[in-house]
Amino acid sequence: MKKLFIFLVIFASLLGCNTSKKFTKMALKQEAAGLTTEAANNYYIALMKNRNNIEAQIGMKKTGQLVLNQMLNDFARDRNFGSKKEAVYNFQKARDYRDKIQGVGIRLELADFYLSDYENVKSDYLKQLYDEGALLLEEQKFQEAELKFKEIKTLEPNYKDTRDLADIAFMEPLYNAGVSAMKAEHYREAYASFEKVVARRSDYKDAKKLMSQSLEKGTYTIALLPFVNSTSTSGLDAKVSAYTLEALTNINDPFLRIVDREHMQAILQEQKLQLSGVVDDKTAVNVGQLVGAQAILTGTVLNYSTRQGQLRTSNREAYEAFRVKKLNNEDGKYYFETRYKPVTFTEYSNSSSCNVSFQFKLIDLKTGELIKTDILEKSITDEVRYGRYDGDVNELFPSNGSNVNFNQQDRRSLIGLFNARQELRPAGELSNELFNHISKQMSNDIGATVKQIVK
Repeated sequence: MKKLFIFLVIFASLLGCNTSKKFTKMALKQEAAGLTTEAANNYYIALMKNRNNIEAQIGMKKTGQLVLNQMLNDFARDRNFGSKKEAVYNFQKARDYRDKIQGVGIRLELADFYLSDYENVKSDYLKQLYDEGALLLEEQKFQEAELKFKEIKTLEPNYKDTRDLADIAFMEPLYNAGVSAMKAEHYREAYASFEKVVARRSDYKDAKKLMSQSLEKGTYTIALLPFVNSTSTSGLDAKVSAYTLEALTNINDPFLRIVDREHMQAILQEQKLQLSGVVDDKTAVNVGQLVGAQAILTGTVLNYSTRQGQLRTSNREAYEAFRVKKLNNEDGKYYFETRYKPVTFTEYSNSSSCNVSFQFKLIDLKTGELIKTDILEKSITDEVRYGRYDGDVNELFPSNGSNVNFNQQDRRSLIGLFNARQELRPAGELSNELFNHISKQMSNDIGATVKQIVK
């Protein structure tokens, strides 16, 4: 194993050397033809493949310096003609190229006076950007100003008060949008604007305070009243109520607040009132107003049924493999021959189901009108299908009429029958899953409705 590894390393090394030579030859031809930039690129690739390629090192040093010199000439030209931006970025391009070539072990010359000239032109360009950004900020052209300050930060992160001005350019339009949204009573929109401001800088003006105010003014409170059970199965109202409270609580909406029965009871007891088990729409409105809600949620389990199926059986045909010991007349040795005999096994199947019909109403307490109502119907079914066989299950093959079916997928399905689940899920478990699904569906509808109400 060790020898194989050494061989692979040597082979990879030789392959790299051959590839390096290939790119070197190509670069030599390009250099001879005056294609300096293309030659430099191929010398670079050759050195990436093999740093010890002397011919590529010599070629890279020569052509790379020529390419760098051309970049520095472009920088000097732009500087002399007053093109500050182009000069700055052309120098950076040249410097990056020098660093790249140094990465393969070749040092290119970049005279110190170029660096001095770059610092001077960069200083002038930074001042130009700063003045332009400040003017745009004064004219409240925030997006354009932010771009100027962003560019400054990429060139000189700590230049003057650029960070503060960039923050203002980013936050001021958001702050103004939040203030306007609050005036229009679009509290969700206002909250989103102030949240972005606070995330950038929590002490910006009174954004944090206005963010809290927009949440407080826009919060939509729903009182969850006791549900009604119109079926003969007891406890369904409590079950769906519990799942509904959990689903509503898990809605990711800071503007939605739920008051459940326990908290309502505490509020009502302070006013010497009692929440009875059954609440009609008129009473529900009064209760909701007392607990400071904008809407109430009521619900009724209209229908509920379960069905337990009967266990069904059927005889199925299959083949069982077995081995016969036989003598080979030619060499006198024994061998085993696989044969297949027809057998039968028993297949069992059963199913159960659970069905529910539930109606909910979301009622506006200010107008007494229905905001949202729907009847949700859902069914859930559980099925089992398995097999039993007295012999060796692992030797079974499916039947294809009067022949053995050797299809591997069909055989896996057959063997899977004997490892399948045999017991139906309990009715209570199906019921829980059913009501959990109903509650989530209702909560999603209510969550979407609240987002339409609180803009």
